[in-house]
Amino acid sequence: MKRKASYVKIFLLGFGFFGISILWSLYNSDVPIMLKSLYNLSYTASGWVMNVDNILAITLIPLVGFWSDHVWTRIGRRMPFIISTLPLGAVLFALVPWIPLWFGSSATSLVVFILVLFLMNVCMGISRSPIIALMPDLVPPEERSPANGVINFMGGFGSLLVYFVIGKISTTNRPLGFAIAGASVLVAAVVMFLSIHETRDSLDREAPQSEHADFSLLRRMWTPKYRSLMLICLAIFFWFIAYNAIETYYPTYMHYEGPAVKALIAKLGTATPTEATQIAQLDAARQTSEASAKFNFGVMSLAFMVLAIPAGFIGKALGRKKTILLGLVGVILMVLLLALNIVGAGVLAVFVMGGLSWALVNINSLPTVLDMGGLEMVGALTGVYYFFSQAASIVSPPLVGRIADLAGGTMSVMFPYAGIFFVLAAVCMLLMRPDNKPVVSSDNVPAV
Repeated sequence: MKRKASYVKIFLLGFGFFGISILWSLYNSDVPIMLKSLYNLSYTASGWVMNVDNILAITLIPLVGFWSDHVWTRIGRRMPFIISTLPLGAVLFALVPWIPLWFGSSATSLVVFILVLFLMNVCMGISRSPIIALMPDLVPPEERSPANGVINFMGGFGSLLVYFVIGKISTTNRPLGFAIAGASVLVAAVVMFLSIHETRDSLDREAPQSEHADFSLLRRMWTPKYRSLMLICLAIFFWFIAYNAIETYYPTYMHYEGPAVKALIAKLGTATPTEATQIAQLDAARQTSEASAKFNFGVMSLAFMVLAIPAGFIGKALGRKKTILLGLVGVILMVLLLALNIVGAGVLAVFVMGGLSWALVNINSLPTVLDMGGLEMVGALTGVYYFFSQAASIVSPPLVGRIADLAGGTMSVMFPYAGIFFVLAAVCMLLMRPDNKPVVSSDNVPAV
């Protein structure tokens, strides 16, 4: 008997993504600044520290996902992993800004700082896969695109709060900002635990085992039969390389090289003043510029959130390939315009365009990958999607950081860097043929 998806449950599941988006948005915007300002790490070194979550994710997402498929307790398959690690990760995150306050900026402090970040990332990595898996557990295949829009809407709302509210608090009071983010994750975990009962809400579905139900698909996709799958995965890899650079380093760029900061440095005649008044002026300008970057990201998140649900329907009407290409044109224009250092209302318009364009790309990317096979390949294809997206997140921070160091320590290189990789993604999408799918079995499609 076919069961309908409960959008109330999907909305409540979205609270998990809401809390996680708050944490990761603040993590990505504030931790690079802390690594440079408190510990004087190079961009290359900070890029590798920022890579910890991505390296763990590329291993923990498939491993924990597979493990949770084979576990069943009285609270379900996924919930034991979520409720045991998500709260602990939230507490560890709240502790992060206290470490330099307790230990100063010594080598010991840096070791403790990185250790706490590592443990926090382990907890968040373990919980991430089961949270992702809950959506297809609760939602029939034909309703996953709208559900993906709802979940991304909630994630966008979390990012919005960071860039408009929590990020501003964190700019002047990092312990308070991190505590608010950690508390948000705790609330999200409690909401999911109390509202979603896997033994009652999960759809009874026994998908047939197939030759694709493991990561051997990663090897096979380089053969001609899987050409379109390879191209869409390369496109995902390229556009996440580009987007990750902007997301990770734009606040850092604005903190050290924003137009207002550069103007003040030119006026003072030095980037390292010694007079107390000048130091205070420069610190204030940097805080204002960093807050402005977070506000701009908030505008982008708001635009993304507004279009998150409609983007799925646009993809259905125009076709996912055309919709993604349209979005890529928008984000390419965004990075080109940002490179011009426009200010005022103009930069806000650019971030609005970027958010709308990124929604067209992001919302339709996973469904496009899933189009490459039948229901028996959903697990493997989802794993492949996250493999390439997380691999991009591993490559990008240290790569753009190294390029910035080689360019004399300027992070302005991230704009042409992002533009090039967005263009490469568009080329892959142009070459992809949506109807060129691998040959898969369609027998015994499970009832939902």
